[in-house]
Formats: sequence, C-alpha cells, structure tokens
Amino acid sequence: MRTTDPAPGPDGGPGRAPAPGAPGGGVPDHDPVPVPDPTAATAPDPALVPDPALGEYAAMGSVALTDQERWPTLDALGLARVDAWRSRPDAPVWVHATGDRLRPDDLDALEAVAGRLAAPGCAAAQAADEPAWVRELVARVHETVPRWRRAAREGRSGPGTPLVDLPTTTRSDLSDAAAHVPLDVPLDRVLEGSSSGHTGAALLVPLHPLSVAADLVLLQHLVEATGATWQVDPDRLGLANVVDQRASFTYVSAMTGFRRPPGTPAPVMARVNLHASVWRGDGDRERYLQAADPQVLSTSTLPLLHLLDLAAAGLALHPVAVVNGATDLPPAVRDAVARTWGCPVLDLYGLRETGPVAVSTDGAGHVVVPRRVFVEVLGPDGRRLPDGERGEVVVTVDENPYLPLLRYRTGDTAALVRDARGTVLVGLQGRAPVRFVAADGSASSSIDATQLLQAYGLAGWELVQDVAGDVRLTALPVTGLGADPVATARAAADAVERWLGRPVRLDVVHDPAALGPGKPRRFRSDAVPSTLGKDNP
Repeated sequence: MRTTDPAPGPDGGPGRAPAPGAPGGGVPDHDPVPVPDPTAATAPDPALVPDPALGEYAAMGSVALTDQERWPTLDALGLARVDAWRSRPDAPVWVHATGDRLRPDDLDALEAVAGRLAAPGCAAAQAADEPAWVRELVARVHETVPRWRRAAREGRSGPGTPLVDLPTTTRSDLSDAAAHVPLDVPLDRVLEGSSSGHTGAALLVPLHPLSVAADLVLLQHLVEATGATWQVDPDRLGLANVVDQRASFTYVSAMTGFRRPPGTPAPVMARVNLHASVWRGDGDRERYLQAADPQVLSTSTLPLLHLLDLAAAGLALHPVAVVNGATDLPPAVRDAVARTWGCPVLDLYGLRETGPVAVSTDGAGHVVVPRRVFVEVLGPDGRRLPDGERGEVVVTVDENPYLPLLRYRTGDTAALVRDARGTVLVGLQGRAPVRFVAADGSASSSIDATQLLQAYGLAGWELVQDVAGDVRLTALPVTGLGADPVATARAAADAVERWLGRPVRLDVVHDPAALGPGKPRRFRSDAVPSTLGKDNP
C-alpha cells in the first residue's frame, strides 16, 4: 500500500528543479482507500477540477495519515500553528495534506549536514577535478545497485572503472526505478516523488525524508550566504511555494528540519496557488498572502511575475529572499524583484531526480552547490569536454540514499569553468517559461498543458501556438497497451481545445525521433495576450 502521492512534478515544470518548497513540506499523503481527515471539510465543488482526467487534484480526495504521523517531532502547539494557517477563513481550498515525516534522530543528522555546509572551504572544494567520494560511489553502486551489479557481472564496468569511462544514465533508464535502488537500503521510509520530464511521460522518483529535508537545510544555507537573515518569525509563514495554474497540489506544512535555536517553534510553510479559481471569495488571495507575509518566496518565473503585479497593485510583502526554480530567470525579472522588494534572488537549478545542482545569486553563472554533486559537460559524441566549452550538463550525485546517480544526462546545456567560487555553469540553458493564449485573450502557463497531456496518456508531444493564436499538437501516444493510439491523441487534443477555447490541429507520430533529437522544446507560443484574465499575470 502506498502512503505517499507523487510530489508535484508537473506543477514544478520540466527542465529545472521544481520550485523549492517541498523541502519544507514533504510530499502529499495518499492512500488508495480515502481516510477521513479534519481538513476534508474544505473540499471544493467538483466543478473546480478543470478536466475529468485531473481527478488527482480534487481536494483531499485521498488522505492517509494523521497530523501526528506527518510530523512525528511536532508538539501540540506546533500542530495548532499549522492548523491555524490551514483553517483561516480567507485560506484557499487545500488539495492535499502533507508532512516531512522527520524523526528525532533525523534532526541530529540534519545538524551534521548544516555543519558540513558551514565548513571553511566547502564550496571551493567543488572545484576539484574529481572528488574522492565519486570513486567511492562508483565502487559502492557496483556492489549494491542492480543496474551496476549486472554491468559488473557482464564485464562492462566494475568498482574500479573511472567515472569518465562509464556510460551515461538517461531518463528512460530510470523508468525501471527498482534497477537503481541499492539493495542494502531499508525501504521502510520511501516517499514517492514524480518528475514531469521533457518528453511527456512522468517519472516516479524514490525519495527519503532525510534527503528531502536536507534540501531545506541547503536552502537555508544558500539564503543566509547572501547576507539575508532567515530566522523563525512565529507571526509569518517561513516559506511560501507559489504556483499559478488551474490545478495544483497545495497544502500547509511545518518545517521541522529548519535550523533554529532550542525552544523556537518550527516555522510553517504553505504551497499556494495564485489562480483565482481556488480561492473562495474575492480578495481572499490578497488577504491571506498579506497576513502570511512569507519570509521566503519560492516560485518560478510566471508566478513570480504575477506576484510582482499583485505587489504593484498594493499587496504588501516583505520577503527576505526570493528563490526561483523550474524555469530560467530572465535578468529583467531579477531586476524587478530587486526594485520591488530589495531582497536577494536565488536562481536554483536542478531536477527532481538529482535534487539541487547549482545556484546563481547574481546572474553571473550557476555555482555547483556544496554537497555530493559532481558535474561534467559532454559533447555530442558523449565525451567529456574541456572547461569553457559548451555541452550537455551531466550530473553525478550521492545525496538520496534511494537513488545514487552516475552521469545523469539533464538535457540542459552550459559551459563549465572553475574559479574561486567553485565549479560554475556558465550560460546555462534550461527551460524557458511559455504562456499560451486562450480565445478570450487570457494567458495560461504551459504547466497546465503538461498536466493535461500527461493525464491523457501521451508519451511525448510538441504543442505550438503561432502569432495568430492557431494551435498545433504533435502527439506521440503510447502503443501496445490495448488503447487506440489515435483516439488517445484525439482525446488529448480535445482537452487542449477545451482549455484554450481554440481548435487544435493534431499530428500523430509513432516514432520518438519525430519529436527531434536531444531535449525537444515541447512548448512554443508566439501569441501575445490581448486582454489578460484576472487569474493570470
């Protein structure tokens, strides 16, 4: 029986790490048999679920745990603080309940993580050609991970094989998740996350509560490294993970892994959707956000633009830092944040599979984070490129005990340089935000399209809108499962038509190569919103 629901990969968006925030909240609880929960009284009218295929976004549709099980270290006062933010009269309709599942011994382990991050020279050590832990990881996975054990038996590689001589790992390799989970790791704490990816099919990612919480410790370290002060303020949300789309996993949680003085309460965080359809009344969104006044705003480019618009209209927020994830951050948006709030902006790069990889605080390159992450840049022939040459970013990481990765191909491109800051990715090109324009002139994020097309079972796609607003869907349906692939593609196209209110020209392909080499740009829109709906930036 599963006790976790896929973490919000489609909400975070493909091509980058999901907008940080899950480190504070964990992943949504889920059980095949719904269990009554006190928060279920907030369930919305079923009409709020925007498409029949998106039933997983129905509020509190499947809840598995009690609050005490979600936060084993949280006392009654802490639970009351969570419930206070969850049950405010101006709160949105929450879709899920979630907790970080941290045990007392995990908090000690997180202190050790923080100590390593604070150690002198920790970041500069990342500039090493290849740290010793990489060789140790290669040896360990050849003894414990099924995929690499098989490679050792067949003589293709072994514990002593240099990293540069090993084959790369692709997203399609991870479709067999069990082949990448070490045999010697207890499975009693597995959380299930998801990644929406670049070609269409969602990927299930095994996560560990401790490694998820370690991302929060890293985020706290990165924020304070900018000179900002991020300490518990009991009257404010510690963090708000903000999205802006028709359907999203939203919840309130406690960040029990947040480093703080003894006796200080754990800060509360929330994953909030700006879309007006999830709020009960006019003005509730602004009232809730202004009362919460989150210390850190964790989001991606399009929701960030919406927040800036709301601030210009009078929403008083005072963030100590803004963290961008999931999409590239244009310099103009970074500048707008500085003008509006005068706080540092962290552009965090990574993937659900790898966790955080690199961060930029000034727009001058993304510095690889000071943890067990090693980055290479490969050329078209798969060979490692010299420093300074642009190629595909490939990541080796040993942070998640359930998913150690050797040479994982991200599909993103950059050049790698080494300087006093450590290892730096220069000119990183990942996923740009895309907005599609509906027939009424309003604009919606391509994340909505990701949710729809995945829900209708496409294995891959390209969705394009021209300057006149005309829409074309190139669909790659799954074959061999008994369903009519053309009918599957047509159903997906019909869902896009309902979403945008526009006819959709459908092209059905049966070969993934038809979507182009490498990482295809699944979305493109040249249309310009003529009149923005009130729900969108």
